[in-house]
Amino acid sequence: MKRFMLRALSVWTTSLCLLFLAGVNAAAADKKDVINQARNAYYSLRAQGLSEFQCDMTPNWDALLADAKKENPKAAEEAISMLRQVQFTVSVGSTGSAKVTHNTVAAGNDQMAAGLKQIYSGMEQMTTGFFDTWSPFMIASPFPAAEGDYELTDQGGVWNLSYQDGTARVLTTMTKNLVIRETKVNSPQFTSSIRPQFKSNSQGLLLAGYDADYFGQSPSETTHLQVGISYQTVNGFQLPQKLNLAGSYGGTSFQVEVAFSGCRTSPR
Repeated sequence: MKRFMLRALSVWTTSLCLLFLAGVNAAAADKKDVINQARNAYYSLRAQGLSEFQCDMTPNWDALLADAKKENPKAAEEAISMLRQVQFTVSVGSTGSAKVTHNTVAAGNDQMAAGLKQIYSGMEQMTTGFFDTWSPFMIASPFPAAEGDYELTDQGGVWNLSYQDGTARVLTTMTKNLVIRETKVNSPQFTSSIRPQFKSNSQGLLLAGYDADYFGQSPSETTHLQVGISYQTVNGFQLPQKLNLAGSYGGTSFQVEVAFSGCRTSPR
């Protein structure tokens, strides 16, 4: 009798372990399923076969210097005439990193040369910063690999996805329809919160804009952004056509409009 009970207990314990493991495996499979569905729900230039692209960039200098035109119309028109000679080009590779190049306009004096240098630097920082945010949504995927290391939990009818990306901790909240509501990044250098907006495309969700807050190591590095993006189809790929960017940096407000034209694509 005792032997029978021990054998029954052993079988029962083994069955419980198998049921537990089956439950764990099913949960893991469900999480992978959710991540795979999420990855497939978003438009990806890499998945569409793009290796890199280049576009000419033209800032709307009239809008940028609208206030200056009210104060000193003649000086503002002279500045705009000079700035229109500057030609910016952005190149974006398969990793999503952007490189900005430009020609050099002859300056009449040291003050003008210093002003142009600030213009070049400002455009480079703004453009690379924009593509640093845009690329994870549009080049590859805003989600980790389904086989990767992450935590996915169902909380209050939304999915909370948490994972490590280098030295940064990423927390993404999305609806049960797999639409991202917010992505928070916490790193030693900065913390950020991005609240994206999307529009539907036959090939997946396109990033149509976002609101974002960035906090650096000092108050002077605090940035608030409201970004709108429109698209154009170039050789079958969805690329930016116009960027509207407004916000503040270190308490100083700004508003910039940039048009992308003459885009060239390189397929993989």
